[in-house]
This record gives sequence, C-alpha cells and structure tokens, in this order.
Amino acid sequence: ALCIPVSVSAFSLSKIGEQALIHNSCAHPLRATIERDGLFWPSSSPNYGRIERSSTISDEDDDELFDEEEFVLASTLDAVVKIYATHSDPDFLIPWQKRQQTTSTSSGFVIDVPGIGLRVMTNAHSVEYGSVVQVQRRGDDEKHAAIVEAVGNECDLALLRVDSLFSPQNDDQFQPFAMPIGPLPALQDDVEVIGYPAGGDSLCVTKGVVSRIEMQEYAQAGASLLAMQIDAAINPGNSGGPVVNDALEVVGVAFQGIDEESIENVGYVVPASVVRHFLEDVRRNNGKYTGFCHLGIDVSFLENKTYRKFLKMDNLEGEKKRISGVCVRRIQPTAGAFGILQPMDVVMAVDGIPVGNDGKIPFRRGERVNLGCYISSLFPGDVATVSIFRDGKEMEVAI
Repeated sequence: ALCIPVSVSAFSLSKIGEQALIHNSCAHPLRATIERDGLFWPSSSPNYGRIERSSTISDEDDDELFDEEEFVLASTLDAVVKIYATHSDPDFLIPWQKRQQTTSTSSGFVIDVPGIGLRVMTNAHSVEYGSVVQVQRRGDDEKHAAIVEAVGNECDLALLRVDSLFSPQNDDQFQPFAMPIGPLPALQDDVEVIGYPAGGDSLCVTKGVVSRIEMQEYAQAGASLLAMQIDAAINPGNSGGPVVNDALEVVGVAFQGIDEESIENVGYVVPASVVRHFLEDVRRNNGKYTGFCHLGIDVSFLENKTYRKFLKMDNLEGEKKRISGVCVRRIQPTAGAFGILQPMDVVMAVDGIPVGNDGKIPFRRGERVNLGCYISSLFPGDVATVSIFRDGKEMEVAI
C-alpha cells in the first residue's frame, strides 16, 4: 500500500466506502470500511474461527464464544517461538581467536520439564556456539534473552531458560502454555510441522504423514538414534519446531532433511521417545545432560550359514533349535561389557528381546530396528540381562 500514489489510494478507498455504505450516508468512508467486522481488516477481538458475532454481545462475553478446541489451538500456536542466535564458531587452526560471527533463525516451543519448570526446547545446532540467543513469541515485537541450559548433541536437542518470559513477576498478558508430549505415532498418522521456516516471518504450518520410523544417523554428532521420517515440508528455519498430531500433542521435533535434487518430501524428526529420554536425563542430573547408553561392542552379523555352522549354532544339545544373534568382535575397554563379554560370543537376546542374525530386534508389528535402539533407551546405572551363546552353551550375564 505504501507504493501506491496518494491520489490513487484515496480514489480506491472512496470507491470502497461508497460500495460499503450504499444504504447509509457517512462522511468517513474509510472508518466505515474498517468497522465492517473484519471484512477488510481483522476485528479488534481475535477470531479463531468463523463465529457469528451479534451486536448485542459485549466484549466481556466475547471469550465465551470460543470453545475449548479453539482455545487449545490458539494456545498451542502461541507456545511456538522464534529463536534468534548469533554464532561465534571457534577457529581450530587459530584457536586463540574465533571466526566471523554468523546469525540464524530457528524455531522452538515451550514445555514443562518435571522438577525444573518451563523451558524452551529447540535443536542443539540452532544454538551451537551461540554468543547471543533471543526468543520471540508469536505476535510480539519484543525479543527475550535466553540462556542455553542443557545441550544434547547426540540427539540434537537443547533447553533454553528465558527468565523474562517465564518469570512469576511478569505482568504481561502472555500466559505460557506448555505443550504436552504425546505417544510415538504409527505409520501414515497425520502430523503437522509448526515453525518459522525460510520464506516469511510469520508462523508456518505444514501437514504430512509419518512415512518411516527407524534408526538414522543424526548429522549434528554422527550418533545413530531412532528417527521419524515424514513427508511434510521441513525447510531451514523449521529446526527445533514441534511436530504435533491431531490431538496437538508433540510427537517429535524437526531437525534435518536431505539436500538432494532427486529426493523429495523427506524430512526427519526427533521422535517423542528420544525427546522423553532427553528430558528424563536432564531431570535426573539436575538440569545437566549426560548422554545415551551404548553397549560398547563391535559385532558382525551372522547371516552367513557357514559362519553360523562354525559357531555351532545349528544344533544345541542334540535338538534342532534355531539360534540367532550377532557375534562379538571387540569390546571397548571403557565399556560396561568389558570383562563380561568375550570375542566370539553370540548375543542372542537383551532383556528377553531376541536379536536377529541381521542385528535387529522387534519394535512394533511389522517393524524392526537395530539393537542399539533398545540400548539407547536405557539410562546409566540400569542393568541389562544379556543372553549369550559361548562355546556351544547358552548363558546369561548382567551388564
């Protein structure tokens, strides 16, 4: 509108005013046009749906028109924030100085961490080497300073503390809404990605379905954890934004995609199970992140029949019994399995979950994941019962 000449703009507004006031003569056509209940400009009260307003309803009774679903939807969208970060990456060739600062924008959302309080969750790479991190909520022009409280590079998640936003003394009308964490979705379940991607400044919502759930390598630290693939658009700026289901529960956090021309509609999400593990780890360690568990062993698959015959896996105690598992090649000296497992041991099951010859275990109906997926769901201090096959005999050990 600022690019339109004044004379043309005045002519256009007067024409609109004449059309809007055919039955009523008024000396202020522009004012009459704006007061036409959100036809050309949003009304003063928020309109979260097509609700008919009556002239007899006062502003005090306006909130009663909005049902619970619309209130939850508005609160969910308000819980998604935009994150501004200034990065000061170190120079590893010249360690006494840093590289030139860069800036980035990403997404985040408000959650309630048990025992800690309200925090903003986002991706670890969104605030990596961040010298200045700020949070801006939807529909607000103020940016709030944030402190990076916990960072999990393995799972590419981070927690931010925003004192000015969640302070009890904050007399602002904004009431923080903590988004609930939902269950792990099934294949073909509808999901929506909410965030602030490239292409605009306002909140953006894209919709898709769950395409696949399996172990993937996280680009942030190279760790292999459970990841969820969806066909909804995930663009730069969506990082850290929530992925919600039909009940507006968080089922994942958008974190990466595939940058190849031949691949389309592929975006990866940190699933709800990994998010819960990260939050529980932070809660157990008083706000600090410790990491995910690993067995610390190198294994070889036993899909070769000759290999299985060499390990005497075809016949156990004179009975035809199928034994499956993976063969231990090396145990890391710092692993908990060091001194318990031995090279050439066959890991058959962990906590009663059978291990296939391809190194995978049952996950859900029709789905299999790597053995490391279950191990990563444990916490430091937990004890796992491992069934092994050694020298032609079955035995159980505790790790």
